[in-house]
Amino acid sequence: MTTEWHDVLDKLLALMRLDLKIERLERDLERAPADLKQREAAIAAIDDRGGKVSERVKLLKAQIMLRENERNTHLKKIEKLKAQASEVRSNKEFVAFRSEISNTQSEVDRLDGEMLKIMEVVELAEAKTLEYDAERAREVELADKAQAEIDDKLADVRAMREGLLKDRPALREGIPTEALQAYERAHEARGRGMAALEGAYCTGCGELQTRNDVYLVQNRARLVPCRACNRILFQS
Repeated sequence: MTTEWHDVLDKLLALMRLDLKIERLERDLERAPADLKQREAAIAAIDDRGGKVSERVKLLKAQIMLRENERNTHLKKIEKLKAQASEVRSNKEFVAFRSEISNTQSEVDRLDGEMLKIMEVVELAEAKTLEYDAERAREVELADKAQAEIDDKLADVRAMREGLLKDRPALREGIPTEALQAYERAHEARGRGMAALEGAYCTGCGELQTRNDVYLVQNRARLVPCRACNRILFQS
């Protein structure tokens, strides 16, 4: 291989190393929002659990209200029965009123017992809601801290990436058009424009290369693209 082609290959390798640094920084940029999404998912999960408890509390309070209305109806009935019982003249009628009052009062007592049990469940559910609120507040605080850290990190990563991108045109200079186009096509299509040769295999795609191409790569006789992935091969 001539000194010129040695220089071309070295420039392509330098360009590849820069592109790999850019790629790593871009992965960092993609990964950072994913880390924050875990916090957001935790908050959403708490909201979901808390929402279900809140809905249950609403239903329980509605049941209490229904029983309260029914209880008031029975109490009014008792007052009416007592008034009617005070006006009866026979003992038989009085006993009948007393029996109906007693039965109605039993319904009131039953409703009181049910409402008490439901209110106990409501108290437990509302306490659980307060726990969810505290848990959510902690997660929101952690998410805010994570967001601040991510913003700082991303600012640094973006600055580094922009710096590397500014260096890229200088590395492209002096590379023959045909070689540069071959590199850029492979870089765009495969994510990397070059691949090391390991034995007779391309490490980029695993394709077996011909003996002649292996010889050309090992001796730097010319630029050799992989027959399968078109990455420019080099001897590691």
